[in-house]
Amino acid sequence: MGIGIFLCTCNNTSSIDFREVNRSIKKEVEVVEVHDLLCQADGLSYIIDDIRRKEIDAIIIGCTFKKRIFEELVGGAGFEGNDVTLLNLRENCGWVHDKKGATEKAKRLILAAINRIMTRPRTERFVIDVGYDVLVIGDSNLGISIAKSLSNFANVQLLMKTGLGLTSLEDVLVHIGSVKDVKGVLGSFSVEIVKGKIDTKRCIICGFCDNICKKNAIQSGLVYSINDLCNGCGECIDVCPTAAIDLSYKNETLKAGQVLVIGDWKYPVIEGIHLCGDDPQSALLNVISNLGKIKKQRALDLNLENCAAGKSEKIGCEICEIACPNVAITRDGDSISFEEIACNACGTCSAICPISLPQMRECSDDVIYSQMEVLLSKKKKDVDLKVLMFACSECESTLESVGRKRLQYPPLLPLFVSCADAVSEAHILRAFDLGADGVILLRCEDCQNDVLAGGLALKFANTALAAFDLGERVRQMKGYSGEPDLFVSAVTDFVQGLSPSPIRNKKPTKLDKTAKRNVILSLVHALSVKTGISPNFVEEDTLFPFADITVSEKCTICNACMNMCPMNAIIRRDNRVDFIYGYCISCGLCEKACPEGALKLKKVLDFAKLVEPKEINLAESDLIKCEECGKPFITHAAFNRASNLIRGSEGKDEFSTEERLGLMKYCEDCRAVRALKRVLETIK
Repeated sequence: MGIGIFLCTCNNTSSIDFREVNRSIKKEVEVVEVHDLLCQADGLSYIIDDIRRKEIDAIIIGCTFKKRIFEELVGGAGFEGNDVTLLNLRENCGWVHDKKGATEKAKRLILAAINRIMTRPRTERFVIDVGYDVLVIGDSNLGISIAKSLSNFANVQLLMKTGLGLTSLEDVLVHIGSVKDVKGVLGSFSVEIVKGKIDTKRCIICGFCDNICKKNAIQSGLVYSINDLCNGCGECIDVCPTAAIDLSYKNETLKAGQVLVIGDWKYPVIEGIHLCGDDPQSALLNVISNLGKIKKQRALDLNLENCAAGKSEKIGCEICEIACPNVAITRDGDSISFEEIACNACGTCSAICPISLPQMRECSDDVIYSQMEVLLSKKKKDVDLKVLMFACSECESTLESVGRKRLQYPPLLPLFVSCADAVSEAHILRAFDLGADGVILLRCEDCQNDVLAGGLALKFANTALAAFDLGERVRQMKGYSGEPDLFVSAVTDFVQGLSPSPIRNKKPTKLDKTAKRNVILSLVHALSVKTGISPNFVEEDTLFPFADITVSEKCTICNACMNMCPMNAIIRRDNRVDFIYGYCISCGLCEKACPEGALKLKKVLDFAKLVEPKEINLAESDLIKCEECGKPFITHAAFNRASNLIRGSEGKDEFSTEERLGLMKYCEDCRAVRALKRVLETIK
């Protein structure tokens, strides 16, 4: 792939040594251009000229300040989506570090961007028909005003609790009631409401109910509603000429492609649900821009072949559907499905899945690992302390504000992800395997996702480091939006509190990156080898997806547990059943499938068993040989279990209980022959 890199010195205001940067990366790409003012006409002409003359498939531009100018320029040349990467080298490197730190960091960021381009798939988009139906929810004058404005572009419904303050409102269908539940996705929301006691569609605003009500419970205006002063006397019902009043509460479902909310909202905020907050104008524009048919970028690559969500009508792992903040993962019996329209590409499902079956296209494991390997690569002139910072993309503004103020801080190595919860415990441990001295997880201020996923990844990583006496080297921080000085203070304190990692100079482990569990096992083993420590840490009733298994004497070695296990953690070896602790993800399917109730699952994290995954014998029984052919065909345990079942039942048809017990002594092939002979003898 031909990659063109275009860098800017910002008129030599940056401390980056661009000649050194050019020398270090020019062999990796098709072209490298360095200009003093890349965003000006002369600099832009360099980009266009190289696009025309060179075989360039992707572009990296070392500037984000004039983002729109560059995107419009290369977009006109046919580059879009993943074809274009913009790096903020000025604020992230050149204005915040000395020459050595800024130059080394810039080189690593550029090489990481190259790896990102080489490993991530091309952008794919699909079409969503959102339609033109919009539901506005809110009682304030703002809600009324927004509904009026939207009615020029869309079919608007307005949901209010009382209707007070409502004046003339053409082309808007008004409902009185409150939200009970919300389901659906962008383009097809179903909002269940508890209707008001007056049906606004039937009401003709005649005023009869208001005139007769002795409690002043009727609120009149453009629409009528009944408040809590109502004592249920029913006189209003008697005088209503259109039967519009029903004093009982009834539910109604409103349909809309998008929902715009003014005020408090206790339901999930997913794509298509817009909260006004402090910026109603932006919310309104977002609604308008999503009307009709729109294109959305495909976020996920899915391979659910080994998914442990369920099997044979039994429910297994539920962790991703619980963790998803966008209600994009739904269950139908023993299987789950992913709703692409609802997915906002946060990456929580991929990071929290014990085997990472869903992979985010923009920040898959391959994409993340490839960047980490460059950012943390060993150099002759290495930095004193290497600290990798996984940063939510929303936090780029924090780093920009730090750079604009030219606040100095240690040269952290940022790796931007869609959300901090896209970072798994495997990613964090890999950082230390590659030589990191510390890891920071920088998440946005209002992140909704850190309840489960991010907390588990952080806790597991810290637990693992403690198990190998590596100390506290992982810190989670909020994004410090609008507080650049606090960010600098926090990261500086963290870095100054670190010492070089005892394993930073050890050779990185070669990983099988196809499965997250294999990665974790490899990394835990590597930590043991590199530190020389055999850990003894055990955590009972753990939240992490690890479990031990015990089997009672009731086990018949019937294969049920083995057939249900998606990880091959349970293995049948002729007359025995073995178990590999490190492979178990604690889905529970084996326990639910055991017909004898012999198998028990116990959630436990045991690092000693993770370091050296071994087959542990769970149950064993001698095999009985067929009395006819001599082939071993059934375990003693299964034979005794089947024999007891036969004795407890009555003989049927041609075979008595004793005859059926006799047939049990033969293998499947010989048994059929013996049974047929017995039937023929009976006929004769």
